[in-house]
Amino acid sequence: MTPTTVVLHGATGTQGRAILRELLAAGHHVRAVARHQRAATDPAVQAVTADLLDLDALTAAYAGAHAVVVQLPLNFAADAVRQADTVLAALAKAGVPRAVFNTGSGLPPATAIGVPFIDARVHLAAGLPTAVTHASVVGPVGPYLENLVAPWSRSLIRDHGELRYPLPAEAAIGWTAAADLGAVIAARTLAATPAAAGVVAGPALLTGPELAAAIEAGISRPVRWHTIDPAEYARMLAPYLGEAAAAGVAAAYTSPAPPPDPAVVTVGATTASAWAAGQTF
Repeated sequence: MTPTTVVLHGATGTQGRAILRELLAAGHHVRAVARHQRAATDPAVQAVTADLLDLDALTAAYAGAHAVVVQLPLNFAADAVRQADTVLAALAKAGVPRAVFNTGSGLPPATAIGVPFIDARVHLAAGLPTAVTHASVVGPVGPYLENLVAPWSRSLIRDHGELRYPLPAEAAIGWTAAADLGAVIAARTLAATPAAAGVVAGPALLTGPELAAAIEAGISRPVRWHTIDPAEYARMLAPYLGEAAAAGVAAAYTSPAPPPDPAVVTVGATTASAWAAGQTF
């Protein structure tokens, strides 16, 4: 495959790093776009500074790229929709032929609901097919396994053997590994005709206790599942994300999305126990 230039938003985040690894492994050149840059550690990565509200900076960042992988930030402020609109305008202005939008969660609803974080994703997903020739929207079918090693969860599992999450214990969930999502996004980014929309799930649907047992097997330490309410989850997140973002994330668990159409689901290969064995708790 001929090397191409791919612009990647959020390359230093958990999801972005997984996508970056896949793109680099395939021999492609990556422009990592961020509002505040960190030094690139790979010669195939070009760090580019651009704000999501700066049309000229984004257009320049996208210029000459074969594809763009868009990941919107965890923004619950009123300008979230404007960020999505600026990305769409920059894609069209730069003449980017293809783009993949990683929603970061399940596929967005068909219409806006009055929550900027969600509405930005609705707006971007709806506008992408008119901004580029080949558009694809993809996200995880359920929560990321990586949520369990986030600072608000890691120490509870490590020090107390408690996996606290705002989901019913009996709910069977296809917990997704970032590596599996990254592989799908990278493949769609470089495919001749990317699929329009889809979600990535883990290889098994796990209830809360089954997930705890899988993590326990992976780390060889006892782990127990505890269902908590979204308000408690918001309190866990707030010291790390801030009050507004914590409340916004927790609110997503008050009304779980319906199961996706099986036809749009890609099943990943990473089991929860294998994932856990590779983590540092």
